[in-house]
This record gives sequence, C-alpha cells and structure tokens, in this order.
Amino acid sequence: ARRDPQAVWVQRHIAGAQRKFSWDEIRLLLAMLRATTLSGGARALGIDKSTASRRIDALERALGARLFVRTRDGIRPSVVGERLRANAERIEAELRALTSAAVADAQEVRGLVRIATTEALSTRLVQGGLMDLRATYPELELEVLGGNRQLDLARGEADLALRVVPTQDPTLLVRVLGRFSISLFAAPSYLRARGVPRSASELAGHDVLIASGELDVLPESRWLRERPGVRIALRSSSQLALIEAAVRGFGLLAITRAWGEGVAGLDHVMELTAVPARPTWLVMHPDVADRPAVRLVAERIAEAFREFAPRP
Repeated sequence: ARRDPQAVWVQRHIAGAQRKFSWDEIRLLLAMLRATTLSGGARALGIDKSTASRRIDALERALGARLFVRTRDGIRPSVVGERLRANAERIEAELRALTSAAVADAQEVRGLVRIATTEALSTRLVQGGLMDLRATYPELELEVLGGNRQLDLARGEADLALRVVPTQDPTLLVRVLGRFSISLFAAPSYLRARGVPRSASELAGHDVLIASGELDVLPESRWLRERPGVRIALRSSSQLALIEAAVRGFGLLAITRAWGEGVAGLDHVMELTAVPARPTWLVMHPDVADRPAVRLVAERIAEAFREFAPRP
C-alpha cells in the first residue's frame, strides 16, 4: 500500500529532531496549538509576543519544518504542527502524572483542600488545570476561597494561600511562584477618544480606575492615583468591577500585564516600570504540609504558575 508522503515526511523529521526537543519547546508547541493568536499563546506562557515568535522560529529551524502558518487573523497549525499535537499532549499528561505520583507518594490522596486567594487568582487556578487533579484522584475535594481578606492559616481557615502581599508570620512556609510586571490598559474606545499616554507625564487629564479597600495596599494603585492631574473615575475593592469599567471605556487601569493581555476588549498602553514587578507567593502552614492532598495541590499550583510566569 502506498504510504502517505506527508506522514513519512513528518516521521522522518520527528525522528531526526527527537534529541532537540525539550519540555519548554513542547510547552511552547502546545500553547500555540491551543491559542488562536500569537498573543494568546504568549500569554499562556507568560512571555511577550516577540519572544514567542522568536522561539517558534527557532523550533521550526531546528526541526526543518513549518509548524504554524501566520494569517491576518492570527496563527493556525500547519499539517505538521497538527500531527504533533497528540504526541505533545501525551508527553504533557505523562509528565503531570509523574509529578503527581512523586508528590503523592504511595499514600492515598483524599479529602478537602481549601485554597485562599484573590478573585483574580481564583480564575487563574482553574485555567491552570487545578480541577484536572480529580480525574486521577476522585476522592479529592477542592475549595477555592476567593476574596481580598487574608485568611488565617494558623487558625485553620484555609490549607493553602496564594498571596500578592508579603506574609508576616515567620512560622508559615512560603515559596515565590513568579513575579509579574504591571501595565496600564484601556479600551480601544477610550484611547481613540482621549489619546494614548506614552509616559507618566502624559497621564494628566486622564480618567483612572483605582483599587480600594483591601486592595489599596497594591503599589500600582497608590502610584496611579498619585499621578498629577489624573481624575479618579471609579474606586472599587473588586478587580472584576474595575476591569469591566475599563472594558466599557471609563478609564485607564493598572493590572499585571499577564492578566490584562488576557482580557478581551483591553489594549496594552504602557508598562509601569516605576512599579516593581509583583511577586505571587504560595503559603501553607507546617501542620498541613505533610498531607498528601495538600502537597499534591501545592505542586499543581506551582506548575500552573510556571506556565504563566515571565521568563528571561
């Protein structure tokens, strides 16, 4: 029987390039296969669009094959890229299973794990595959406690916490998951009507949307409201309310670039280099650190943030 020449070509190139594949390249391939735009794939990896484009070009050169076709509307996988999808997803699943097995050891994973975080990071957890754990561990129950108030881990209000402000209790176990730059975003309609500020000195006269309440401690909130000449259009302790106001064209909003670039209806205006990149911490109490279920969930959260965290 005559063999599919395209399949023969793909197999030959895969066989010749196997030693060149790394996990980072597989992650890149999967992110782009799952996105409809170069920007969307870059966001999933926590890198900018130009870096993603360079990495795709390098991977295609190493393989000697075109993996993606650039179109006016975005990107789409080539025949070769689409043929690699199943293999890449299988490797991803096996690596996740390997991580889970190593973390869980031989002990049974069951029971409730409560994760305290902000409303914004709650969405990030689900996007990062947290719920996928239940396919392997059906006795695992997850509770995500989204809100701005810091729950007390020492009192057992939660098992794990994702925090964007430093933890003061020295008895807690803390790890940094990533550092995220802060940028200004606005709706295209607002920018057309009011102009695009290119520097802090050009913010005078612009409407701004400011985090308040428990979120008032965020450096970007303080920085933006202190710019000379800005007009505060809305204060809110809800990031989702502020984002909705920005999408509807009511002003400029300062949020992490990784988050803002994932919001349909917002354009990136400029990075706020005067505001330090914001760390995100994963915190747990030593008393629960040995629970297999807690360790497993903690590792899955860390893995999700490795996907989102910016790289050099």
